[in-house]
Amino acid sequence: MTSEHVALGPADADAAWMGIRRHQALFALSGLALVGDGVMNRRPLVEVIVGLVAFSCAAPLGDGRTIGQWAGALSGFLARRHWYAFNVREFGDDVVLWSGGEVAVRGYRLAHHGRLDLSGRDVELAESLAALVDAASAARGPRHLSQHVHHHRAGANTLLTLPADLSPPEGWRLDAELTRDVLGARATSTSHYLERFSYVRTAEGPCRVFRVRDFSAVAPSRALLEQLLRARPVADLALHVDVVSGGRAPRVAARAAHKVDSDDASARSVGFRRSAQSARGIERMVQREVLVANGRALIRVAVFVVVRARSLEILHQRSVEVWRHAHDAGLRLEQGRGVQARWYAAQLPGGASW
Repeated sequence: MTSEHVALGPADADAAWMGIRRHQALFALSGLALVGDGVMNRRPLVEVIVGLVAFSCAAPLGDGRTIGQWAGALSGFLARRHWYAFNVREFGDDVVLWSGGEVAVRGYRLAHHGRLDLSGRDVELAESLAALVDAASAARGPRHLSQHVHHHRAGANTLLTLPADLSPPEGWRLDAELTRDVLGARATSTSHYLERFSYVRTAEGPCRVFRVRDFSAVAPSRALLEQLLRARPVADLALHVDVVSGGRAPRVAARAAHKVDSDDASARSVGFRRSAQSARGIERMVQREVLVANGRALIRVAVFVVVRARSLEILHQRSVEVWRHAHDAGLRLEQGRGVQARWYAAQLPGGASW
């Protein structure tokens, strides 16, 4: 996966106005209002304290989360159950997965001709997958595709999962067994996993899921995931693509471009200059709108890095190494503390929990 057409940057979920994300503005304004009301009108001290706490929740921490996001993740983790399950069944060529929702997919194995087909050097493979995504956008409803690099003792396999009504490009062969291997399940089975704050425990051992949040620091000459694919220790990769239907995509792209442009105009009208980062964001939005208007697919992309081990000590060591390799490659990873069960379900083939 490369950024040939549009320079990829931070996730759209990080969109900020004058450098402040929406929830940060909400916490900061609420805190200032409570503190100001408490001081000016001599309210009880508890109102001032609540205001100060709300204001502090807007402060960012080292991993990109704010104190408020950390508090929300921790409270959600403490309040919910921690045992989860997903069910796998086979019907002919289809593998049906239930994990918060039900989805039927067909899994296709890539016939590898080189050391790493996903290193960005196989141009024909990349173009065929891009054409597949563009074709999927012509459907009335949304389509979900996923690609998985699954490591085992003998090497690595690449799996592509598609809805039953889509056909794979040349070079992919139907393989339900590999689909089950990536799922970690038998032909008909229910698999359980236990959520912990920073990992999940499966029948095969502890497992930790990272999510790639930012590609912007990857060198232009390198494929986005190349260094992670070559890293030691090895980690499984799950690339999920949610394709917006062709009728809806131009409206979504146009609204996003208009919103970013309007926010920039509002900020400049009150004296804020346009930064290089905001200028790049506007350029990306305009590029995306033009490409969608020309018939290219509008997609949501999520990349998960799955680290597995036989013990917690080895899992921690591997996680540290994978984190280091990712940052050396210019990829910003999220650790997913407090949401490991949700991310584990989200990285499974087919996107049933999306």
